[in-house]
Amino acid sequence: MEKKFKRTTVTSALPYANGPVHIGHLAGVYVPADIYVRYLRLKKEDVLFIGGSDEHGVPITIRAKKEGVTPQDVVDRYHYLIKKSFEEFGVSFDVYSRTTSKTHHELASDFFKTLYNKEEFIEKTSEQYYDEEAKTFLADRYITGECPHCHSEGAYGDQCEKCGTSLSPTDLINPKSAISGSKPSTGIFPSTNTKDGCANGFWKTTRNGAPTYTDSARAGSTWDCSRVPSAVTSTGVSLCP
Repeated sequence: MEKKFKRTTVTSALPYANGPVHIGHLAGVYVPADIYVRYLRLKKEDVLFIGGSDEHGVPITIRAKKEGVTPQDVVDRYHYLIKKSFEEFGVSFDVYSRTTSKTHHELASDFFKTLYNKEEFIEKTSEQYYDEEAKTFLADRYITGECPHCHSEGAYGDQCEKCGTSLSPTDLINPKSAISGSKPSTGIFPSTNTKDGCANGFWKTTRNGAPTYTDSARAGSTWDCSRVPSAVTSTGVSLCP
């Protein structure tokens, strides 16, 4: 027996507001959803078709850096372009909004706080790649390299777009920063705001062509220096005065 619903909400993937919608997006995501919504409307059913521009994430900040503008400039430009494109193609959203809206922020925050208060999250400390030229820590999408599975160049730190394999940044062979093109490091890094040093050395381990610096020895690590500048960990905690 067919299950009846009083109301139906239809959503679709949120396009990143870092470029225009292309035909693949329309054919694979938005036209099929629109066809289903139109079918339900013809049946006089109560349906709401909701979409919006994703205005958070690394692809947006990468484009902003390349263009020399702010991320807000990028998302404002492409949100309105994407919205207008959907209207011109006849994709019949009832609501097409953006993830920077007050409603989205409040709802997302409420979800997070509810889960946090229930202690559903697992908190842990992890190493993160650091671009010593750009003086910034690198999110997964700010790191590219050779995929260890299909050996395609240009794989991201979270996924290879060619073979679809999910990755971690440290899985990449010969990783490099998408910002400066330099080899990133992980672990302990020189501070940018002091000239003072301390007498602590550090251990160096090389994996997939990138060095990792830690204050304790690991398998295969070598003592790299007997004196290093004041350093910080990836969480920003000073390791020496």
